[in-house]
Amino acid sequence: MLARHEGPSEPPPPPTAWAFGYAFVTLDDDQKLRRRELLEWYPFVAQLSVLAVLALFQLGFLLSWLGRRGLEHEPPKSPSLDKRGHGKKTWLRKSRQNVHRILWWMKKPVVSNWGTRGEWVGGVIWTVWLLYLSIAQTGNDYFHLTKRFGIIGASQLPLHYLLAMRTPYSPIQFLTRLSHEELKASHQILGRIVFFLFALHAALYLNLFVLFGVLAKRIKDLDVIWGVISIIMFCAISTTALGLIRRWNYRVFYTSHVVIANLVVITLFFHVSHIRLYLYQVVAVIALHLVFRTFRLKTYSGTIKLLSGTNLVQIRIPLATNSALAWKPGQHVYLSRPVGASYSGSYYDQLMLRNQTNPFSVASIPAKDKELLLVAKTLNGNTKKLAELARTLSSTGSNEVPDIPLALEGPYGASTRLPDFSTFDSVLLVAGGVGATFIMPIYRSIVDSHGPNHAGSPQIRFIWAVQKLADTQWAFPATTDNEGQEDPSTPSKSSAVEVFVTRPSGPSLHAGEPGDEIELAEDDQLLSMEEQMERPRRGMVLGSGRPNVPAIVDEVFSKGTSVAIITCGPKRLTEQLSRSVEQWVKQGHEVYWHDETFGW
Repeated sequence: MLARHEGPSEPPPPPTAWAFGYAFVTLDDDQKLRRRELLEWYPFVAQLSVLAVLALFQLGFLLSWLGRRGLEHEPPKSPSLDKRGHGKKTWLRKSRQNVHRILWWMKKPVVSNWGTRGEWVGGVIWTVWLLYLSIAQTGNDYFHLTKRFGIIGASQLPLHYLLAMRTPYSPIQFLTRLSHEELKASHQILGRIVFFLFALHAALYLNLFVLFGVLAKRIKDLDVIWGVISIIMFCAISTTALGLIRRWNYRVFYTSHVVIANLVVITLFFHVSHIRLYLYQVVAVIALHLVFRTFRLKTYSGTIKLLSGTNLVQIRIPLATNSALAWKPGQHVYLSRPVGASYSGSYYDQLMLRNQTNPFSVASIPAKDKELLLVAKTLNGNTKKLAELARTLSSTGSNEVPDIPLALEGPYGASTRLPDFSTFDSVLLVAGGVGATFIMPIYRSIVDSHGPNHAGSPQIRFIWAVQKLADTQWAFPATTDNEGQEDPSTPSKSSAVEVFVTRPSGPSLHAGEPGDEIELAEDDQLLSMEEQMERPRRGMVLGSGRPNVPAIVDEVFSKGTSVAIITCGPKRLTEQLSRSVEQWVKQGHEVYWHDETFGW
């Protein structure tokens, strides 16, 4: 069934036991063969164990579908649970409510920036299971235990790399109905588990070499050298993946992650032959990922400019007849750093196309607007380079911004699996700053499909908090001379966006902002822009200060028992929204929650 390999030679063990009942035992040839069979069987079981998890997902989808079909009655509109009927389906309704409470509880963070309860529960269960598989039927054989830790960790590497795949063609994404962004937490957790098992493997072997007094000799052997290099690489990749490092310099994290993740396959290959079956699978995953990414990488022609009075960069790519017209609202792309000229076919430039990238939400509806609209806030790194390039292009003296080649990889994102919003009583959309680039196209698509005059339409409310009014100009273009026609990218008057301006207008807003070193507009331009926008544009209702999130949530839930909530913005805003919604979940309201975040 599986190829058998001879292990490294073992020195004659001393007669004394080590600890926890394990000893350095001497085995005959038959016992060594049995040990090798177990060393191949248990990793095989560990690798196939993920099928049980995927089966649980399918069972959950089936039960959810049956629950929805079983509750075909009209949901009560009263927020009071006491007013609900107590028919034969009460048990089904209560079961769904309990499931929603459990799922909501699992989504809550244990400690800020330390993962959710669900992630911890799942991580602990998977760790305990892999530890059991590492210990089962090892008897009192120290060598067996040591080898088992390493090969069980190696058996998880193909799954670990699968979880990192961006492409929606990933079988994990297909079977779990989760996007790459939603699966990244599982990738991180499994990476820590694999590192933990490899660390145990290395520590036990190091202890073995010290006890036998052969450390000085064995450290010169190639298999040990490759093993030490591998464990150092895992230490490096785990350290640079820490949130502190990612926030300090995202490029350091991303570059080291990609480079080390590919190189460690080579070092593990030369370390020991027993794990090569899993390394071949890893290579296959990496190759398929590169093929799929190449398939989704295309070059377009578009413009890039600075938005006056803001620290925002806007990219517009017109579409005539292109596959991008079929992209869904809320999807995102990875924009390679543009150079202002055509990309060359050199290996270096092609490598940069795939790795010097940043995620951008598509802020338009391609099929309706016939363009791709990308908006980014200027920070350090690629967005700073974008702002510098935009300033250079605008200083050419021409009134029109020249078109330049732009390489996009995508589309990606979970928005293709968003529910049918017509089945909810209310839809609440909350965005902060440039988070509206994700929310706005979803909002527009809901309004277009389920407008206020459409039978059975949910009540829609869109809250958008911005630091200054000029930050909204990409979503609400200036009114044209033809006042009778409504801009296709502007929401209708009947369902205006509630825009909350959290800071006063004026050029002083640039003080203390990220990216201050790049002046995106002169003071007179900024003042002019703010004066122009004192009067709200079509499709918006203005408010000052921060939105009263708890009051807004209470009002939305008072008008229905099933609510869909989509949010994208600063963590403080989304956490406040989550706390406000939690009390309604506990009361039994059905809530669909989607929080869009980008981690890599």
